Amino acid sequence: MRGRHVVSAVVVALATAALPVVAVAQQSGSDPTARAHFKGKIEASEHGTQAELRVRYRCSVGDTLWISAKQTASGKKNRALEQEGSSQTAAAWLQSHRNPITCDGRRHTYEFQLDEVEPGSKGKLDEGKAWVQFCITANGENLTLSKDGWVRVDD
Repeated sequence: MRGRHVVSAVVVALATAALPVVAVAQQSGSDPTARAHFKGKIEASEHGTQAELRVRYRCSVGDTLWISAKQTASGKKNRALEQEGSSQTAAAWLQSHRNPITCDGRRHTYEFQLDEVEPGSKGKLDEGKAWVQFCITANGENLTLSKDGWVRVDD
């Protein structure tokens, strides 16, 4: 009897320890080699309706990139922008699915473009902070890399 309790306790402990690893894997995507790092700040155009962000990334699988930057009217951090669907409440939302990517397992650094061309995009980025999402998918369905975070905006 005592042996069963010890084995059960060990199984529960191992399962609990694995939960954070599963959460990280789901957040970062299905490509275990995939990584991304925002390099520097977002450089907004004079009118703020176009911007560039330098990103160093690595992926082995993927064919489409979506990059997005959302900002409040004040340009200050607001955790509400980190939530799903918050682009509707953002004062500015620049995005793009049109940037080329290379997923060959090597590191690449690229200046990614964001603008108002895609439906739903709006407003202009001003000096301050923006919530950035950088997502790579394979075959339009499988999320292979997801990176997000607050990035400084210079106009």
